[in-house]
Amino acid sequence: MTLLKWLAALAAASLMAGCAGGDDATPTSPPTSNPSPSPSAGMLVTLSSRADLVSGGDALVEFVPASGVDASSATVQLNDATISAQFSKGADGRYVSLISGLKTGDNKLSVSAAGATASLVMTNRANGAPVIYGPQIAPWICDAGSSDAACNRQVAYSYVYKSTDSTKPALLPYDPNNPPADVDLAVVNGAAIPFVVRIETGIINRDYYSIAVLFDQSKPWQPGAPQAGWNRKVVYTHGAGYGMGFSPFVDITPARVQNAYALSKGFAVMTTALNDTGHNSNIAVQAESMMLLRQHFIKTYGEIRYSIGTGSSGGALAQSWVANAYPGIYDGIIVAASFPDGASPLSEIEDCALLRRYLTDSTMWSPGVTWTAQQKLAAQGQSLGDVCHEWAHGIQALGGDVDFGFTQVLDPVHQGTYAYPTIAATAFGGCDLPLSYLFNPTFNVTGVRCSAQDYFVGIAGKRSTDGFAKRVYSNVGIQYGLNALKSGAITVAQFVDLNDKIGAHTINYEYQPYRVAADDGVMDNAYRSGYLNSANNLQDVAIIDVRSPDTAGIHHQFRSWATRARLDKVQGHHKNQVLWFNSPKSMNDALDAMDAWLAAVNADTSTATLASKIVSARPTTLLDLCGNGDGTGMTMQQCTGVPDGSPRVTAGAPLSDDVLECQLAPLDRASYGVQFTDAQWARMAATFPTGACDYTKAGRGQQSTVAWQTYLKADGSIVYGGAPLGPPPTSK
Repeated sequence: MTLLKWLAALAAASLMAGCAGGDDATPTSPPTSNPSPSPSAGMLVTLSSRADLVSGGDALVEFVPASGVDASSATVQLNDATISAQFSKGADGRYVSLISGLKTGDNKLSVSAAGATASLVMTNRANGAPVIYGPQIAPWICDAGSSDAACNRQVAYSYVYKSTDSTKPALLPYDPNNPPADVDLAVVNGAAIPFVVRIETGIINRDYYSIAVLFDQSKPWQPGAPQAGWNRKVVYTHGAGYGMGFSPFVDITPARVQNAYALSKGFAVMTTALNDTGHNSNIAVQAESMMLLRQHFIKTYGEIRYSIGTGSSGGALAQSWVANAYPGIYDGIIVAASFPDGASPLSEIEDCALLRRYLTDSTMWSPGVTWTAQQKLAAQGQSLGDVCHEWAHGIQALGGDVDFGFTQVLDPVHQGTYAYPTIAATAFGGCDLPLSYLFNPTFNVTGVRCSAQDYFVGIAGKRSTDGFAKRVYSNVGIQYGLNALKSGAITVAQFVDLNDKIGAHTINYEYQPYRVAADDGVMDNAYRSGYLNSANNLQDVAIIDVRSPDTAGIHHQFRSWATRARLDKVQGHHKNQVLWFNSPKSMNDALDAMDAWLAAVNADTSTATLASKIVSARPTTLLDLCGNGDGTGMTMQQCTGVPDGSPRVTAGAPLSDDVLECQLAPLDRASYGVQFTDAQWARMAATFPTGACDYTKAGRGQQSTVAWQTYLKADGSIVYGGAPLGPPPTSK
C-alpha cells in the first residue's frame, strides 16, 4: 500500500468524528502530515505516531522529497540546530530516519535541500506522562527499583526457545551464553529460522509491557531492516477480568507474549499490562497504552504490515471497545467469550445484584407471593442456569475458595484482590490499593473510591455535589421480567412485586428502596467515549468471534449476537464479523483465518474503501459456524437452540443491549396482554410515576462513538467528558 493512500485513509478518521481510521497498514493513530501547496523540499511524516502524540523522546520519520530534491544530501535540523540524523535511501526507495533527542513539548524538525525546506512540529511527552487520558489514575504506587515517579526502569531481556523434543513444553528458558543443542526451527516466509525468542520487558505509560520476537543475537536489527524472523505482522494479546489496578503489574506481560504458535509463524507478539482489562478497565488508558506500545515497537523494530488482537472475556472486551473508539490500532480482532464493551455487562451486574437481593430474600416478598427456581431465572432472563449467581460469586464459580464476585466493582469501599493463575490479582472486580488509601464514608471521605465509574472519572465527569464520578447507571422505567410476564413464565403478582421492591443503590453502594437515575450529562459522555460501544467505527476491522456454549455463566452467548445487532444497526450488515459458536476450531485456527483475510485486504490495491475491501477480501470458506455446520443467516436461537439475554433484554430492550438509560412512555394497561387488578395497577403507577421504558426510541444521550477522544487539552489540563483529538499537525 502506498504512503499517500495511507495518509488519505487516515485523514478521514482524524477530521470526521465517528468515521473509522486506518488502512491496510493501520498506523497507531490518524495521519501526521499533508503536502503543503507552497513550494517546499517535500513532506515530513511521522510513521510511529501522530506528530502531536510523540512519546519517549524520539520518532520514526519519513521524508518524501519533492521532485528534483536529493534527500540523502539534505541538512536536518531539530529546533534550529543541525543534527547528525540523515534520511538515507532504503531498499524500498523511501527515506526514513529515527529522530532522537526530542525535548518535552514542541519540537521543530526541518529538512533543507535545493534551496527549499520542509518542516514539521512534533509534540513530545516524557515516558510516563499522559498523552490522551487525564487525570491519570492516582495514586500510582511504583515497584521497588523504579528510577522515577513514572515507574521507569531499565529494559530487561530474556530468552526462550522451542525444543526439537516434542515431549517438552512449548517454550523453555534459553541461555544465550550456553545455548542448548535441541533448538527447533521455525519457517518464516519460506526461510528456516532458529526458534529462539527474545522477550523485551520494560515500562510504558507507568506500567509493564513485553514484546516477543524470533531473534538472532548474531545479527543486527534496525527499524528499516528487521531480521528475517519477523513477518512484519503483530499479534496483541489481552487478559481476562475487569478490575482496577493502581500499581504496575509485571507478572502478566512476559508470560502472555509466549504464544508459540504465533511466534512460529513469524509474528511479533506484544502486550502491555494496561491493555489487560483485569488490571485496568479504563478504555482511554487502554488505548493510550496500546498506542504508546505500538509507537515504541515501530521505532525499535520497524513498520507494521498489519496487527491482530487476541483475547478472551475481558480481553475480548478491550479489543472490541478500543477498536471502535480508537480505530487504527487493530486491523483485525479475534475475540472469545466476548463482551462488546464494559458498559453493558456492568449494567447487567448491577441489575443482577438488585434482582438477587429481592429474589433470594423471601422476607422482601409481599404476602401471597412466592417464587420457584425456574421463575427466578425467567425474571433474570435466563432459562438453563443462574447467570446472576455467577456474577455475584465469580471466583467460587471458577474453582477458587473465596466467595465474592464482580458486584464489588460497583462498590467504592471494596478492595477484593485475589491471586488466580495467569491473570491479574484485580481481575475479579478488585482494587489493589492498601486499605489505608480507600474511601470510607465515615472515616476517610477523601480516600480513593474503588468503583468502576470513579476509575474513569475523566470520561464520566465529576458530580458538582460531592466531586465523585458521575453515576452512569440508571434503572428508572425498567420493567424487570416483562417478557417473562408476557410469556406466562411469571405471574402478574410476581411482576408487580418485583418491580415495586427492587430498589437500587446509592452513590456509595448502599441499598435504597427506590430507583436511581444517571447523573446529568453522563450518558452523552458514555456514548461519545465508546464506554458503550456503538460499533459505528468497526467497519474497518475484521472480526472473528469464537464462542463456547455457556448457559449458566457470565459468558452467556447473547453478547456475540448483541455485537452483531449493533453492526447491523450502523452498517446494515455484519459481513466483517465471523461467528464460530461451539465449533471445533481453535484460536490458532482463527489466527490463520484472520491472517489470510488481512493478507487479502493488504493485497487489494484498488481505490475501494477499507470497509469494502474487508468485505470483498473475506475468504469464501470463512463462514459463520454452529458446531461443524454452516451458521450463515441463522439467528441466535437457531444456531444455539437456547434463548438468552440480559435482564434488560428480558425487560424489553433490544438484543443489541445498547440502551443505558431509556426514554419513558406512559404506562398502557392494555399492552401487557395480562389482567391487573386495580390494586396491582395502582402499585404499577406508583412504581413508574414518570412512565416505563420505551425501547422503540433511542436511549437518553444515545449517540455514536467519537473516534480518538482525548481528555487532555494542549496545555495538559483535563477535559472531563472528553473532546475529539482534532486534525493532526501538517508538514510545511
